[in-house]
Amino acid sequence: MFRHFILTLLLLCINWITPNAYAQDKDYIPTRNTVPDARPDPKSQGPKKKKIRYIITNNTKNTLAGNKCFEDATQKMGFMYMAVPKGQVPNYDGVTRWFHNFGVKFVLLFKNGPFWKRKVNKKFEECKYNSGDFVG
Repeated sequence: MFRHFILTLLLLCINWITPNAYAQDKDYIPTRNTVPDARPDPKSQGPKKKKIRYIITNNTKNTLAGNKCFEDATQKMGFMYMAVPKGQVPNYDGVTRWFHNFGVKFVLLFKNGPFWKRKVNKKFEECKYNSGDFVG
């Protein structure tokens, strides 16, 4: 009983002392030099790197693998195609691949608009014919 009373009294004293010990003036205005976690100006750091997401495919059909024009276009949209044979690490089975691709396409839907796939197909045709990557 006495032990609980002392422990409670000790906790009350700590709670009363702690906020008063770290109190600051009301007219204190932090500046860039006084804030310990001041970050440098983002404009001076250069362009921000985009996070590239990957859509996993089993083969390179309709991906124009190695075509610089199409790869640059898809990177601007925030994704790239990655051909992985069945059974390899990110492509264990069709269900895992489908869920991964669904998540990537869902993000691209909000990032590039509801017709992002139409834009990709248009750029695919444009790059294919400009670089001569077609047959016939």
